[in-house]
Amino acid sequence: MAGILLESGVVLVPLACAALYVIVMSNVLLTVFGLAAVVGAGAVYRLRYHYSSGARTDLVATSKQPNDRGRKQTKEADVLDRENEDFREIVQDAQEHCDGDNETIQSSGALLSEATTPDSTKYDMEKHGGALSYDHRCFYIDGRATWVLATDFDYWRLPIALSAESENAKLAAGIADAARDTWKRALLQLKTLGFNAVRIRFHWGFHSPSKGKYDFTGSRDVGSLLALCEELNILVIACVGPFIGSDVQGGGYPFWLIQRDHIRLRHLWRSAIKLWDDRFAAAEAEWFDKIISILTKHEVVTKNAHGRGCVVVVQLENHLGAHGVLGLPLALHDETRLLAHMARERVLRVPLVTNNLNWPGDFSTFASRMWIQIEKKLRAYRIIKEPFRADIPGFTVRDIVSTPVDRDAMARITQSETAPMVALELYDTDGKQDGSFSDQIEFALSQGLSAFSLPGFFKRSSPGNVDSPLRTVCAGDDYAAVSEDGTLSPDARTARLVLYAARALEQQLAASDLVGSRPWILRANRPSVRGVSIDFLSLNAVQVRRQWEHATIGTQSSSSTTQNKSANTDYNDQLGIVAYIDGREIPVDGERELAFLFSLADAPVLGKGCSFALTGTLGPRQRGIFAANILVGEHISEDPLALTASSKEIYARVALDQGSEAWVCAEESVQSGQLFFLGKCHVSGHAEVEIVDVEHAKGHKFSFVIPKPGPGLFKVTSDSGVSVTVALLSQVALDTLAVGYGVHSCVDAKNQKDAPLAGLATAAAWGADGLTWSGVNSIDCALSRASAGKHIVAISQQQPQLESGALQPIEDSDTNADEAYSKHVVVWQFVAGGSDTSTTIESVTDFERRTTSFDNLPWKLLPTMADLETMDEINVMSWQRDLGTFAYQASDLGFNASNVVYRCQVRLKPKHVMSGKILLQLNVRHRCTLWVNGINMSGHQTFYERAGKTGLISGYIESLRNPGASTGADRWGGTATFDVTGAMRLSNAEDEEGALNEVIIIVESFGVGTQADGDNDARTPRGLISAYWHGFNFVGEDHDDSEIHDHDHDKRTEQMRAKWEICGVDVTKLSNPFNSSGFPDEATQAGWVAAVEHPLAHPQWSTRAQLNVDAGVQWLRWRLPAAPDGFASEPVFLRIIGRATVYVWANGVLLSKHHPSNTESLVLLRGGARGLQAVDSQVKVMMYGWAEDSSDSTAIPVELSLVDGNIELSNE
Repeated sequence: MAGILLESGVVLVPLACAALYVIVMSNVLLTVFGLAAVVGAGAVYRLRYHYSSGARTDLVATSKQPNDRGRKQTKEADVLDRENEDFREIVQDAQEHCDGDNETIQSSGALLSEATTPDSTKYDMEKHGGALSYDHRCFYIDGRATWVLATDFDYWRLPIALSAESENAKLAAGIADAARDTWKRALLQLKTLGFNAVRIRFHWGFHSPSKGKYDFTGSRDVGSLLALCEELNILVIACVGPFIGSDVQGGGYPFWLIQRDHIRLRHLWRSAIKLWDDRFAAAEAEWFDKIISILTKHEVVTKNAHGRGCVVVVQLENHLGAHGVLGLPLALHDETRLLAHMARERVLRVPLVTNNLNWPGDFSTFASRMWIQIEKKLRAYRIIKEPFRADIPGFTVRDIVSTPVDRDAMARITQSETAPMVALELYDTDGKQDGSFSDQIEFALSQGLSAFSLPGFFKRSSPGNVDSPLRTVCAGDDYAAVSEDGTLSPDARTARLVLYAARALEQQLAASDLVGSRPWILRANRPSVRGVSIDFLSLNAVQVRRQWEHATIGTQSSSSTTQNKSANTDYNDQLGIVAYIDGREIPVDGERELAFLFSLADAPVLGKGCSFALTGTLGPRQRGIFAANILVGEHISEDPLALTASSKEIYARVALDQGSEAWVCAEESVQSGQLFFLGKCHVSGHAEVEIVDVEHAKGHKFSFVIPKPGPGLFKVTSDSGVSVTVALLSQVALDTLAVGYGVHSCVDAKNQKDAPLAGLATAAAWGADGLTWSGVNSIDCALSRASAGKHIVAISQQQPQLESGALQPIEDSDTNADEAYSKHVVVWQFVAGGSDTSTTIESVTDFERRTTSFDNLPWKLLPTMADLETMDEINVMSWQRDLGTFAYQASDLGFNASNVVYRCQVRLKPKHVMSGKILLQLNVRHRCTLWVNGINMSGHQTFYERAGKTGLISGYIESLRNPGASTGADRWGGTATFDVTGAMRLSNAEDEEGALNEVIIIVESFGVGTQADGDNDARTPRGLISAYWHGFNFVGEDHDDSEIHDHDHDKRTEQMRAKWEICGVDVTKLSNPFNSSGFPDEATQAGWVAAVEHPLAHPQWSTRAQLNVDAGVQWLRWRLPAAPDGFASEPVFLRIIGRATVYVWANGVLLSKHHPSNTESLVLLRGGARGLQAVDSQVKVMMYGWAEDSSDSTAIPVELSLVDGNIELSNE
């Protein structure tokens, strides 16, 4: 209870209350009370370590204080020489992993004592503004207003073969090619979905398996990844950490750094209490040396072989709280200060961004406003210094739909009125509502966010052990819009249309102001819309944004924006207007058709405050993005085609020759609306369209273009020859729409003769899922049985180049050609190859099995706390605890893989038994499985997931009663007692040695704590913490194993206790520390025998394995041939059903884990957008389980079935 009282009450509540009253009332007595609370908390904290069941690391060789290390090592060496020679090997291993690093570290305080201010690390706009600038509206790349629409791209989550040794150049080249192919498939899919950027979190631990070793080759070659992003015209938000998120073990820190417990990770001394640590700062500098040297070659402000670089901003840290405990301003502002200093010192030039704030919690709540006043008083008394602010204060938004962002409140808190709004993590708190991602995107754009990233949009695969406990058990991302194999949910298809519509209007929307935010008067040479309202909808349901006139004109209106002035004066006289319509208040069974009321700047206003009106609907999602004042061909013609207003959504604008464009819209039965053009226009094409010419005020002529129901294509041409080709698509076609953006806005195309206008697409296609555009005009289709034979239509100026044989062109005269889109010079038609075969799995061969031999594992003797104590150190109060508490936890030895194996061997005679029961008491983290003499005794689990269970306060109180927390400090409980009497053996009275009893324990860890800001949990115990025997005594009936012998008694170690051993996989010696199950024999080729009783044979492709729980750990493997030609991307899953622990490998890559439950697991073996390459694969499965999960206490049925695509091929 001491630890609970400390962390929940003795420190937090009194200290917070005392500090608050001291600040507000300057009460001296309360100051004394606060100091007394801190002193008392320290005393209780010592008692907590004395009486808790956790290991007392202050007694082992790995001292937390580097200055005392020499004395500790000498003392321990004496102990080993005198008494415990058997423990020498494991003590040396622990010293190697937890070495105190005696090298001298330069104080980082010297760096901070220099003039490291926001101004000294500020982005140099004067020097680099021509390439990259920004204001409060958006970013400008080469003078063009640009959105940064991103999703997270975790390259270290993609299953790719491991890095090869440098001497094997051929293998290394093959791995590099496989990595590039996998990255390209995934990047092309997200680009085809409408994203123009990715946020890449660079994983320190993935690149540094051991101290001093860094790997940036093969699947870790991030330089090649960035070059690929440049080739595909994808911008990058580079998150260099070091902490990158709570979804990964250790927050992204390498295991070797976590093991060195004398280093304060994130400067955390205790939970929520920080003390500056120069050694940690030096480790961060080492990581920055490596990663920033790569980033500087790919910054947007530099040019390389691909044009401009791709890195637009660099994110420092992640979720580094601005406040400490209970909101008190106790955080170290120098953390960000030092990271910014190190970044600029290493010649990083792009803007720096942070993600330390949460909307609305840190901006508009009562608590946030209160702490602002408190911080002002603290600064006035010089108790704290001014906070350090990066160039752009990014933030996290949880459900922007229900909590709209307030720019004024944000500017007031961040004190940055010239920076754009950047949400580095944008997601729905619930995460399970239909349409959550599409809603978040649309509302973010309407509220003026210029950059955002969507974590979880793509279902994050979990190969190996990268996941933190939060994800290992709770398996988030069930709400992902795109599955692991690339299948799109209905929400993903809707989000894609929203992104397409936004990018089609990027130049009008990116640099825009909210109409009504300030008065404005539009002076134009031609009639232009200056106001939009919707009949029957409230003002809050209509968000109108107008293009910023200075961004359009191209003049420099502030110090934060530099652009080249346009030579075309006609481009100045019309400002784009975009209206976001939210129709959720319209009754479901009510009238759907709306009246769009537009007011013109160059015409008298008619009745009801409008100059003209259009009618239209909002479509299936009940929202819409509608444009006005769009000019087509303004860069090549003095008389462009002007779209004055539209009540029809435009999902894509494809650039054609002579300034013309092709637009993609929905046909009338999906979303009805009209187009209102300035001047007399001519219409041609197959689609049925009505055109009405009208004359408005001051003699201006307009043309109403009113499409009729049905898909098709028509062309609108002005008298000057500029035209717009409009394709009307059905809902089925819209669901497969793929838009290609060959020339990104970061590419300087001003001097290119035929370059399309910035922001416009180069091509669009529809008809089958899996369509992707790569390059300027290259199309490909990821063939699957679902896409085989599909008819595909594409729009582009030139015939698209075919990346593979997946598509075959067809002529307009072909009977398979779609007449609705035929006979147009910019329309091309194809048919997808392949055939509707029943399966792409041809055979499964070489089915084999084996069982782990525990006797052949590399065991090491594991000491308890008592083993490392000398006679003069015995503490009577802690003696009983020290006898069963182990001196080292698994991570102290580098055993950070999922599983660690323990063994205890004891010989018993009848005279040793002291009671009718023999009990074994275990304390583990997180899940143990126990065998006694080959009999499975089941096990127990200590794991508690606090997040999302209950409210904040009640959830925290509940976690106090549960050990093994997924986040935060671990609790002192967690022991379980097993009655092993029936499984124990006793010798005959004549047997002098006694009967041998063997206990095997497998402890599965769900991951290392994340060290989230305020939670000092990366070093919480993992593995077997303590083990106590009860019921027998080796000395005799007159002694008990809990008694203390006289100090002169020399038999306390050998005669009173049993010896324990440990084995596992030292991940610091692996090229990939996350690709191991923890079993030392996982890669052995010995012991495999043919298994014919459960083959995966056609037509069933299924096996029901009977897992013998008493046999220990069992392994299966088989070979899966490559997919037939043309179906390389067809996904193949392994479906697992059963209450057993199951690990799955393919070609040496640990793909996934299945934990005992009644829920099935699907493991992507190959194919899809993010799976392994479809080559000849060797699949390996490891299984073990509990007796209580079997029907007869001997076997657990585990069904393994191959699933081909979305069609299950298992037996009935």
